[in-house]
Amino acid sequence: MISLSKVIEATKGIVTGGEKKLLFTGVTTDSRSVSQGDLFIALAGENFDGHDYCKTALNKGAAAVLVQRVIHELPTDAVVISVPDTLKAYQQIAHAYRMEQKNIKVIAITGSNGKTSTKDLIAACLAKKYKVVKTQANFNNEIGLPKTLLTIKPDTEVVVVEMGMRGFGQIRALKALAEPDAVVITNVGETHMELLGSMENIAKAKSEILENMNEQQFAVLNNDDIYVSKMATSAEKLTYGIINDSSVWASNLITSGNGTTFTYKSKITGNENFIKMPLIGRHNVMNALAAITVAEKMGVSDKDIEDAFAEVRLTEKRQEILYFGDITVINDAYNASPASMEAAMKTLAEVKKSAGKGRSIAVLADMLELGESSKDAHRRVGDYIVREKIDFVIAYGKESRAIIDQAAKAGISAVYCADKETAAVELKNHMQNNDIILFKGSHSMQVDKIIEMVFQNK
Repeated sequence: MISLSKVIEATKGIVTGGEKKLLFTGVTTDSRSVSQGDLFIALAGENFDGHDYCKTALNKGAAAVLVQRVIHELPTDAVVISVPDTLKAYQQIAHAYRMEQKNIKVIAITGSNGKTSTKDLIAACLAKKYKVVKTQANFNNEIGLPKTLLTIKPDTEVVVVEMGMRGFGQIRALKALAEPDAVVITNVGETHMELLGSMENIAKAKSEILENMNEQQFAVLNNDDIYVSKMATSAEKLTYGIINDSSVWASNLITSGNGTTFTYKSKITGNENFIKMPLIGRHNVMNALAAITVAEKMGVSDKDIEDAFAEVRLTEKRQEILYFGDITVINDAYNASPASMEAAMKTLAEVKKSAGKGRSIAVLADMLELGESSKDAHRRVGDYIVREKIDFVIAYGKESRAIIDQAAKAGISAVYCADKETAAVELKNHMQNNDIILFKGSHSMQVDKIIEMVFQNK
């Protein structure tokens, strides 16, 4: 709960119709999810305006509305808080609420790839010892982060949040909002190259999360990433990796269609442990190592870490394994970048090898937001396909023609399609028993819809 007086203090808003002792049961920006006693914040976006729903929110039980312009049709007795900018006020309220919680620890995660999976894994490990709140789905921006912070409950002990960015200054702003006690950087990749122009700039933007940290805090960094490993911090620096000697270091990786096993050595505890998890691929081992590093630093036992990985489930459409008869489907359709495409091809090859039968098939679509490097990046995906000896490739989207051309040039069976509907038909026509099929592309390309089209009656 948060009080009206605290809201006024945080936002410097002007109130009409309410007493400062009023307590809000919650804070929401969605009129559809208003509960009795909530504060409704009217955000104004490009395609919507929450001010149009203030009356609806009050009718559904909201105790007050927070607005940045006059709403004439509201009841005369409505409690209205007026501010210059409702988004800024939302963030100010979330920050004030977070700072009121003196006994919580906030863990913040950023990186070009793997943020959501790493967040899920960290939360799963920490939940073995603490009461944990985490970012839902991938709500990792200037609206999603306040939403997460405002779900903190009286018994919450740890909050695990994602921080995404599209340019310089955004991670810095999100960090100031959440004031994390520990941070994790997963990697630096070509995502957002269109906006930032170079890998060095992307690394610089990600490293904003390390600013103004102190020696009582800790930072967990990917020691196998050439950009992340060089980052400096005033916090305690802990590292993880597979290639390079690190605070937590994995070996003996084995991937099958059912998951991955590996051994890790920890300089934090001095122990060596074995992990079995229902996630596939080397990149998920890296995500797991980040989670193990955080968990060990925060005192989670080896046995609890082992149990957490045995039970873990990732946010939907991130390497979700599905079975349709004897056909294995890897649904990794949530998003795509050159680095995650490379990892996905390696994983597809590993799963085929462990199965000992069947063909590897990749159903792909465009990677977006790559700017001038897009054509070259898609060609490189073709190279990854050749290197991993993928048996058959189907792709659609304007940029993905480069994938098909590059793969076909090297003798890979490859088909370019105009759209996802055509791709679904091609897949149906080419599928065979025991095939292992990967689906991957940027979120808006809707590659997962092909799974529904092809397998809806199976």
